This record gives sequence, structure tokens and C-alpha cells, in this order.
Amino acid sequence: MEILLAIAVAVVVAALIYFNRSSKGLDVNNDGKVDGDDVKAAVQNAVEGVKAAADVNKDGKVDAEDAKVVVQKAKTGAKKAATKAKETVKKTAGRKPRARQ
Repeated sequence: MEILLAIAVAVVVAALIYFNRSSKGLDVNNDGKVDGDDVKAAVQNAVEGVKAAADVNKDGKVDAEDAKVVVQKAKTGAKKAATKAKETVKKTAGRKPRARQ
């Protein structure tokens, strides 16, 4: 996922640089020029953003512990959804079905 995002960002940034070579807004690394180093800086920024989002337990690294947190939250969400579905079934049990129009 990180690699695909990095490639996509690199292509977009490279296209922007090519078509807007004189634009100061694309000088990502603030060195006074728009060049390949700006593409590299933009890709690094994107990858760091992905890593920060993936570090769900906020311990500074993306590892199996983050996966465990995600799995636990998914299980909790699934249990809540199942409970709500059961409650809905109980509430609607015995009701006459609505006629379809």
C-alpha cells in the first residue's frame, strides 16, 4: 500500500512540476527551485503520513501490535453490530410484514 501511494504521489508531483516549472508553490523542500528533489521530498512526506496513520497505537512504529489493535476494534465493532441486529430482530418479531407497493 505504501509503495502504491508513493508511486502515485511521485507521478502526480512530477506531472505538476513538469507543467508548472516556474511555480514557487511546488518548491516542496524550499531550496528556491522546482526539481527532482521536490518529488523526493513530496514522496517522503506522503510515506511518513501513511506510516503515521498506520501507527494506531501511537508507539512510533508500525508493527504487529498495530494490527492487533485494528483486529480488536474490528471484533468489537462486529459484536456491536451483531447485538444491534439481534435487538432489531426481537423488536420486529411478531409484526406483520409491510405490504410492498
